[in-house]
Amino acid sequence: MRAEIEKWRALVEQGIRYREKYGWSKRWHSYRNYARGIFPGYDSSSDGILPYNLVYTMLRVLVPNVYFRNPFINITPRLRPNLEISAKVVESLDNWLISELDIKSTIKSAIHDCFFTNRGIIKLGYDSLFGFSKDFTLDLIGMGSVTYTQLDKKGRRLEYNINVKPGMPWAVRVLPDYIVVPFGVKTLDECPWIDHIIIRPLEDVKADPKYKYTRDLEGTHMELLYKDPQRADFYRELSKEVDLVELHEIRDLREGRIKVFVPGYDKWLRDEEDILQIEGLPFVSFTFNEDSEYFWGASDVQIIEPQQLEMNEARTQAMLHRRLALVKFLVQEGGMSTDEVDKMLKETVGPVAFVKGIPNQVVQMLQPHIPPDLVQWVEVIRSDVREIMGIGKMQAGEVVGGRKTATEAQIVQLAHQLRMDERRDIVADALVKVIRKINQIIFDRWDDKRVAEVVGYDAAKYWVEFTKRDIVGEYNYRVDVESMTPITKALKKREIVQIIQAIGKHPRANVDYLLRMLLREFEWVDALKLLPPAQETQLQPMPFGQFAQLQTRLLQNPEVLQERAKRNAEVIGGAL
Repeated sequence: MRAEIEKWRALVEQGIRYREKYGWSKRWHSYRNYARGIFPGYDSSSDGILPYNLVYTMLRVLVPNVYFRNPFINITPRLRPNLEISAKVVESLDNWLISELDIKSTIKSAIHDCFFTNRGIIKLGYDSLFGFSKDFTLDLIGMGSVTYTQLDKKGRRLEYNINVKPGMPWAVRVLPDYIVVPFGVKTLDECPWIDHIIIRPLEDVKADPKYKYTRDLEGTHMELLYKDPQRADFYRELSKEVDLVELHEIRDLREGRIKVFVPGYDKWLRDEEDILQIEGLPFVSFTFNEDSEYFWGASDVQIIEPQQLEMNEARTQAMLHRRLALVKFLVQEGGMSTDEVDKMLKETVGPVAFVKGIPNQVVQMLQPHIPPDLVQWVEVIRSDVREIMGIGKMQAGEVVGGRKTATEAQIVQLAHQLRMDERRDIVADALVKVIRKINQIIFDRWDDKRVAEVVGYDAAKYWVEFTKRDIVGEYNYRVDVESMTPITKALKKREIVQIIQAIGKHPRANVDYLLRMLLREFEWVDALKLLPPAQETQLQPMPFGQFAQLQTRLLQNPEVLQERAKRNAEVIGGAL
């Protein structure tokens, strides 16, 4: 056992060197400090530098343009055409989970990480934050198999993330600093194993029944993290009052196992089958600046760091020149008494000062000027950063001087959209991967009956009771990337209304889909609350089989479907 642990320790240390050399991870702490306003030479005194925070500015522009404020997943059947009704249930379930699991905040935090480190990483799981184990489960009605490892023997919590709930899948953001991949891998899709470094209180580790051989375990085992020069002091301070343990949770894809070891400890705390390795490792990652050779790469902050430091120097030089340019007086020695000098320097309006001799020869005013090149150089640097990031003045919220035609403005907007759309598409792909993996977990673990609020073909809400057998299958997932910008949203509203007017009277038109798409463009509207409830499920949920039969009959009777859809559309119109 000791030899195997040492082998894994060597692999982990090699993976850390991979991250440090090709991901420049030792600089990540400095990059984050830039956004905090902490720069080399800045000490908040008059002797320090005058920074201009380009990193913070770009972060505040990038995140609102990339993350999804109201993410919505559209789902259609894949491979099997008879899964249309199941797709409706899965779509309703997934969009509820996006809100319930707070995936929006998870994606937003991962985008922040990607800006500083060039990697956003999301971890997927089920029931327990530190690994679901089938050896410690209870079968609860309506929840299926849940573990009792979140509590100790006295009923106290051992896990503290409120978005990780019993019997539910979860998705949490993981700092790239705590992730180690094998040396040389390029993507997670080809990764034979991944190491997630976890810091837990020693007391919680010993009380968690998933871990074995913890009797001789001691706190402050953080050997690998102490080697991080940027954060070693942080971990030392963190472990002063509470004994902490550095756990290395390895998901071994080759053997399909989950293993946990502590550096310097000669026993596996955990070594068992990893039942969450469905369609690969339970992690999703994305990058904005893909490196064709390495998993890690240069982040946005690393790319604009030279401009940031040059901007600080230019602003500092301008500050010093401004101080030098304050009005100064050259007085001939003995030409004025001290009292007369004091009169000149007081704030009194119209003082009278007496000089010994001709005033122009006794006193001269000195007022140096600020070199205009310094101001121009600052604008050149800002322009360089905007060009690197693909962000124009208008997108940064600045007023652009000069007159421009509509065509010129459209060309500028399209160029910006191309750069931002690429990043949005990257985030959308990551969100789709997260939802796909969550669904695979649901299809595997949810054995009991569940209930979901589903919109039928007639644009009415149905409460549907289902099991995993009713919904298991392969689906296509799509996130509306274009629905984020105000310009696109306004245009999309008009286009949806035109489509409804054009095909709304067609007997086989999917009116409920168009109505939901239109309602989602109004951020202040909860689409589900506006849709009328179906009479069939007002008292109790409808079994999935019965719901499928009802929807099939509606499709086979276009006149009835059109009449119900029209009636429901009038209800929605009255509500608006």
